[in-house]
Amino acid sequence: MTALFLLSFCLFLVSLACLRLLPKQARWAWGGILLGVTGMLVGICGILLLRFGNGQVEFLHPWAFILLVFPVAVFWAYSAGRNLFARTVNYPLTHLQVAQNSLRVLLTRWLPATLYTLALLFMTAALAHPVRVDRTVLPPTEGIDIMLLMDVSASMQKQDFYPNRFTAAQNTALRFISKRLNDRIGIVAFAKVAMLQAPLTLDHEALNEYVSSLYLGIVDPNYTAIGDGLAVAANHLKDSKAKSKIIILLTDGDSNAGTIEPVMAAKAAKTYGIRVYTIGTAATPKEDAYSSAEDEINEPLLMEIATLTGGKFYRAKNEKELVQIYDTINELEKTAFAATTDIHRTDEYQPLLWLALCFLSVGLILEKLFLIKVP
Repeated sequence: MTALFLLSFCLFLVSLACLRLLPKQARWAWGGILLGVTGMLVGICGILLLRFGNGQVEFLHPWAFILLVFPVAVFWAYSAGRNLFARTVNYPLTHLQVAQNSLRVLLTRWLPATLYTLALLFMTAALAHPVRVDRTVLPPTEGIDIMLLMDVSASMQKQDFYPNRFTAAQNTALRFISKRLNDRIGIVAFAKVAMLQAPLTLDHEALNEYVSSLYLGIVDPNYTAIGDGLAVAANHLKDSKAKSKIIILLTDGDSNAGTIEPVMAAKAAKTYGIRVYTIGTAATPKEDAYSSAEDEINEPLLMEIATLTGGKFYRAKNEKELVQIYDTINELEKTAFAATTDIHRTDEYQPLLWLALCFLSVGLILEKLFLIKVP
């Protein structure tokens, strides 16, 4: 389209020079000017189409551009042979006839034909069926499906982690999510009951909002139902098609509520091919003023859950160790996913048809009402 525009502009300049330097060639010069303007208009429309289509415009029927030869042929046939079939009237004293090359005469001769030619050009372009193509390409990546199972019981507000256990776990989870761009991740919060906060998703921006919106007391914080939380997380992973499915269970206590025993929930997770990584989050008892008097974490239970499912148990005694544990889990074996491309096409031929209709209508109105030829 850009080349057509430049070529038409050159033709326009040459025609102006001919009109200025060769008065006897005025008819051909005006024909060249009109043809140049026509080409420039088509080129401008093509450039605009590509510009506003963000360079993603395609033609479903590009063979239709072969038909562009017909509008050009019609225009030149009209300019070269328009007097062959014109009506003539014998008029005496023809030697006194003066050539009529006024602007109105030239417009009467050329403007309707030019408008009809433009209409044919845009109809041909519409026949090529331009479409704007939007492609969303997901490159070949590796990833796994992960459920973050987070304890939101009241004990998570203790300050042996900075600023407290829950906030440290929250910040570490956000950091972990930012490193797993190609993984589907979901969130389950649990205390006395377990509640799904976010299903498995690749929309990590929304996931970050869900993690940030968690707070202690979002469910009854007075107890810790590890078995129920594990069962809810496993239930949302069981139908996953990924070859690798894991649950990262973070808690600072022992299971003391719920209807499902943690070991039974772990066995169910194993049946669905889910590995569970357990993290105990609490400082060493009596380590400092913020530490508990005795260990609140049931390490044997968390270790048994991890061992049953092929995972591993970790103990985080401060926020730095918690970050290191998540970094270790980040190195898990990954599963390859094939690349996919989502293609959406939007028709763009309607504006071309409207332009063709406008040029055709204007040409007819001018020819029949304003630029009337009188023999």
